[in-house]
Amino acid sequence: MMVLVLKAQTNHFAHLDIELREEIQGLREDMDKRFDLMREEMSKRFEQVDRRFEQAEKRFEALTIRIDRFMIWSFATTLSVGGIVIAAIKFLP
Repeated sequence: MMVLVLKAQTNHFAHLDIELREEIQGLREDMDKRFDLMREEMSKRFEQVDRRFEQAEKRFEALTIRIDRFMIWSFATTLSVGGIVIAAIKFLP
């Protein structure tokens, strides 16, 4: 009788082991799918952030160009006004 009980328990444990392995395999597959979805979402978000940085970089480049033009214009204006003041001082009594 004990042998039959032990055999039944062994079969039961083996069956539970198989079920547990199948369940774990299903959970692994589900987790893999979730991780893949998370990776895709993160990639999309990083692409959006990259696009925003590129836009900001373009804006800074445009701003730098405007500042450079203004500096050239102000330097030329300063030289012109300085030349006019020096000429006026030299030629006026």
